[in-house]
Formats: sequence, structure tokens, C-alpha cells
Amino acid sequence: MIPAVVLLGGSSVYAARTWVQREVALRVDAQRQHDAASARPRDASTRFSTIVVAAKALPVGVELNRDALREIPWPAEDQLQGSFTTIAKLLEGKDKRNTLATFQANEPILARKITGPGQRPTLAASIEPGFKALTIRVDDVVGVAGFITPGDRVDVLLSRRMKESEAVADVVAQDVKVLGIDQTVDEEASKPKVARSVTVEVGTQDAQRLVVAQSVGALTLVLRRAGAAQIESSRRVTTSDLSHPARESKTREDGGQTTVVVTRNSVRQDYSVPRQGAR
Repeated sequence: MIPAVVLLGGSSVYAARTWVQREVALRVDAQRQHDAASARPRDASTRFSTIVVAAKALPVGVELNRDALREIPWPAEDQLQGSFTTIAKLLEGKDKRNTLATFQANEPILARKITGPGQRPTLAASIEPGFKALTIRVDDVVGVAGFITPGDRVDVLLSRRMKESEAVADVVAQDVKVLGIDQTVDEEASKPKVARSVTVEVGTQDAQRLVVAQSVGALTLVLRRAGAAQIESSRRVTTSDLSHPARESKTREDGGQTTVVVTRNSVRQDYSVPRQGAR
């Protein structure tokens, strides 16, 4: 009976070991399948459409054709406003279309950056709604030594001489977009260029102010930092302010100074005086 008991015990141990190994293998396989399923994108039903992009870098004013364009896959739910799904739709009709801005390779073609069918790639086609283009006279100093390029934003200052010993400077317009330097409208231009004229994009009232200002004094452009769109409070600066710039700066930070306007013989003068109660 002893050999029979040993045989039965060994068989039981072997069967139990085999069952445990099989269960472990099944659990490991199930875990691998779960991990693989979790790694896949959950939304497998995303629909794709196409979008028209630039096949190569395109400068301003170039005519669009099939060689300059190509179609790439694009999520149908995330179509860009003003984009085109096919090249045929963009080029439909007999009239040609040109670029109004520069395009990098694989950059989507948007309707606001190209001309309408048959429309010429002129400056008028690139002006934002509600604005107008105005050209003002400049020189190498007024144009920030030529470092202003199309697409930059500037403030416009007016300097004039009220009398022989009195000069004033006023801020005429702020956060003005530069459309062109002389006859250059390429926003990708990075080389400094000494200009004789600058074309800016302004509203009707700013255009009127700049025309009047240009007739009574000299205009100076002040280049803004990229992204600085805040309209700042300003006041007239006169010759008398040149003698105490440090004191003026400190009182402006403390808020302890105000401006008093005095008119003598039809001549207006601004004076900076401490506020009442301020030290």
C-alpha cells in the first residue's frame, strides 16, 4: 500500500502544480491584454477630413496653384475657421488667388490670408475691417533707425515748438500696427531698412489726428515690445520737465503729482505740481 500512497500523493502534487501554473499564465495573459487595450486611443471612431496647406514656403503676393498646395489629413471636428478642405475648392473658378501674408511649409491656408477670386494682392485687401491705411513721412531717426518692420506695433508722438524757448511732445496714437515700410509689406522681413515713409493701420479719428499732427510738427515712432497692447495714460511733456526727470519719475510712481494747464496770451502751458496734501 505504501507505493500506492506515494504514487497517489505525487499525482496530486503534480496536478495541483499544473493547475496553479495554468491559472497564473491565464491571469498574466489577461493583464497583458488589458494593458494593451488601455494603451490604445479610447476614441477609435475619430473621423478625419483633409485641409489644404502650403507645400513649401510662400512669400507675399505669390499666385496659388496646385504645385504650391497640398492636402493633409485633419480631424473633421476640428476644422479651422476659414480653411479649405480641398485644393479644387480653393482654386475653383477661373480667377487666380494670391497670398496676402507669408506661409511656412505645411501651414494651413486661411481665407483671410489670401485674396478673393480675381482680387489683386494689394495693401487694401489686407486691412482689418474698421481700419484704414495712412502713410506718414519719416526719416532714419523717426523710423527707429530702420528697425521697425511690417507687423510691428508703435506709438506715435508729436513734437513741436510752441515758442522760441518752449517745446512740447504729445502722444497722438498708441498701439498702431505698421502695415508697410516704403513699399515693403512682408512681415517676415528682418533686415533693418532706412525708410522714407511708413504706412500704418488706424481708425478714422486716429487718421485725422495724425494728418493734423503731421502738419503742425514732427512725428516720431516709438517701437512697442511684442505683445504689449495696453493703452497707457499719457500727458504732455514740456521743456520745463527736462530739468527734473528724476523727481517727476518718483512722484509719478507715488501718485503725488498732477498737471495744471495755464493759458497766457492764447499760449497753453502745462505745469506739473504736487497734489494737495501730498508731500
